[in-house]
Amino acid sequence: MFNATRGSKPILTTALGNSTPGVPASTAMHFRVGMAAEQFEATLLLQLVDEKRINLADLVSKWFPAYPFANLATVQMLASSSSGFGDYVTAKADASRGIPSFTDLILKNPYQEFNTSELVRLSLFPYQQPQFVNPGGNWAYSHTEFVVLGSSLETVTKKNYATLLREMILNRLGLHNTVYPPTTEIQSPVLHAYTSDRDRYEDSTYWNPSWTSFSGQINSDVCDLAVWEQAFGTGKLLTPESAAKIAATTNVGLGRNTPALYFGLGTIVNNGWLVASGNFFGWHTATAYYPPTKTALVVTETEGPHTTKAEGVSNDILRQMSRVLTPTTPITLP
Repeated sequence: MFNATRGSKPILTTALGNSTPGVPASTAMHFRVGMAAEQFEATLLLQLVDEKRINLADLVSKWFPAYPFANLATVQMLASSSSGFGDYVTAKADASRGIPSFTDLILKNPYQEFNTSELVRLSLFPYQQPQFVNPGGNWAYSHTEFVVLGSSLETVTKKNYATLLREMILNRLGLHNTVYPPTTEIQSPVLHAYTSDRDRYEDSTYWNPSWTSFSGQINSDVCDLAVWEQAFGTGKLLTPESAAKIAATTNVGLGRNTPALYFGLGTIVNNGWLVASGNFFGWHTATAYYPPTKTALVVTETEGPHTTKAEGVSNDILRQMSRVLTPTTPITLP
């Protein structure tokens, strides 16, 4: 499925293929958005900054005093992936201790439920090694950071994340097809997902998304996401000062970050485009927004029985469309 808009004007909205055998895909179908959820989370953070209920310079130890290096990491570092907190999702297996990788743990039982406390604990034991020990001195993406950030936002507001998201973003933008669900269900109609992650091709639509916590557990459709990308990219719900922080070059020069490709607040910045791209149990969703022309792109696709490198398909569609729409500043994600 694909949706492209420029400001309030549609460019192209289309759906190809089937959701399930004999049921054509439709642009009204819902799916889990994956990394785009981190843009929502970064916006919630900046809204609370605007309300002076939190400060980007606040130390993470304010909410997680026992977490390693939390006394050196700031809230802004969480949102910009520069705190150094280890990523429980990408942690490797340790055969000597009989500890599987987190991916193997999930695939063994994809219906397993996780809560925030469990994910924070898993990031410490058995997956306890930080990616680096100088918060703010390097950059590396980590799911743990967005779990800690979302939990901190809940503590500050004394509201659960679903309520916070609904009141501060979804209702204000009229995103009625976007929800942070309390269960594994997805609102109808559903774009079914399929994957071969467990060495057999199977429907993965209702596998439990709780392992991603605040960084991916949102359902939406391509039309709502296009509206969201316009709002996120223009900073519609933020003061100009906070909106400018989304693509601030804080991480440029750290690790692999360059002026042409770096991580902002909850989003990738690539040649001026604000990009989110990721895998989620057989869905591969990628979004992009280009501020100078107010162009928003949303693409999601699912795996076929012989699909290889499915995420690359979504990214390739973004790249090709950006070459048409902004030929001098195309998206260059791999």
